[in-house]
Amino acid sequence: MNVALMLRWVWRILRGDGGLWLQLIESKYLQGQPLLACSHSVGSQFWKSVQAIKDEIRLGLRFSVGNGSGTQF
Repeated sequence: MNVALMLRWVWRILRGDGGLWLQLIESKYLQGQPLLACSHSVGSQFWKSVQAIKDEIRLGLRFSVGNGSGTQF
């Protein structure tokens, strides 16, 4: 159940669906990096939990390239 709850929070982070709490996460931990590229593993219990489920996050992700005009490699 905790993994499902944490995945919901991660979904909100990835979508940018948040207010002040998301701004705090972005400035304190992400520092301009995408969530899955961030290796900052120390911090609050919440952040440690997010880092602990990165494998589950990757299992459920899918990228749609489309025509490639908005995708950089």
